[in-house]
Amino acid sequence: MKIALYDHAKLYREHREEIDIAIARVLESGQFIWGQEVPAFEKEFANWVGARHAVSVGSGTAALTTALRALGIGPGDEVITVANTDLAGSAAIRAAGASVVWVDIDPETRCIDTAACEAAITPRTRALLPVDLYGHPADVIEMRRIADRHGLALVEDACIALGAEIDGRRVGSLADVTCFSFAPGKHLGAYGAAGACTTQDAALAERIRKLMSDGQARVRRYGPKSNVVGQHHEMEGYNQQMDEMQAAILRAKLPHLDETLAVRRAQADRYTERLAGLADLPAEKTGYRHAWRNYVIELDRRDALAAHLFTQGIGCNGLYSPPLHLQPVYSGLGYVLGSLPRTERSGSRLLGLPLGPHLSLHQIDMVAEEVRAGLS
Repeated sequence: MKIALYDHAKLYREHREEIDIAIARVLESGQFIWGQEVPAFEKEFANWVGARHAVSVGSGTAALTTALRALGIGPGDEVITVANTDLAGSAAIRAAGASVVWVDIDPETRCIDTAACEAAITPRTRALLPVDLYGHPADVIEMRRIADRHGLALVEDACIALGAEIDGRRVGSLADVTCFSFAPGKHLGAYGAAGACTTQDAALAERIRKLMSDGQARVRRYGPKSNVVGQHHEMEGYNQQMDEMQAAILRAKLPHLDETLAVRRAQADRYTERLAGLADLPAEKTGYRHAWRNYVIELDRRDALAAHLFTQGIGCNGLYSPPLHLQPVYSGLGYVLGSLPRTERSGSRLLGLPLGPHLSLHQIDMVAEEVRAGLS
């Protein structure tokens, strides 16, 4: 590819010295789990987001699953979410033993339609799970009101929206739990799987911490520097903690996150300028600040344009298309073509273009030129 969706090697080279120092620090410590890097990262990340508590976990999927379990979601419960997203959210709901209820989207933001969400609430509903799609926040303010009116938990999937804002406030403190992913292609990327949950509730943070560490409190972990003999399982948990190496790498990269977001926003602005009138372009609602994990356009000739871009050595994708309710894995849940018309229309027309700090504005211009050529 002349212009790839990702170039992790290039990004490593740009910050090689800091990352190598972080990796060496962990190797020399001899502590690859339950060391000092994870709690240090949790504190630094919570401060950056503006949340009181952050708990690191092994992936974004683990963040979603652990958040639901910590909130007591289980068999017989329903959780309302959207289908135009990664499998992780719906899989997490089902892993907790609950049922998935998908509702349609707001066509402007492609995030959850709050009116449709409230209309879908039943006596079995226990939680709402909005997704901040492609980096644009869902209307978490209204979702918070809906959740409070009906006595429901609110879990925000911000796995691809780190750094997004609502009314000047970064996502991460409005929901009961906000879930983030640090997969390599995310805004803040680890060199493997990693994630985090943020919350304002200390007790909830502690439940999440125990659930992701075999049901044990951190201070009870045994090891070379611990005076605790034996184990103390307070609940049935899982081995889903972040390892020390990923935490150290994330700590090295976190100081550059604001710069990364600025680059993404500048690139998105350039696309919007260059592609005006060629396709339906992503919007940024008043009062919201997009984090631009993806720049996703919509057009009827999506497949033809994708084929043209590929022949020109330009990466593109149809992220989260077709939507989950039309995927084979969920064919038995009763949803069919036509169940979620706005979701389906978006899914059939969307195309993600290259974006990120591995690219220059000149390369963004090149992509825009080929989009224009492919549609001419």
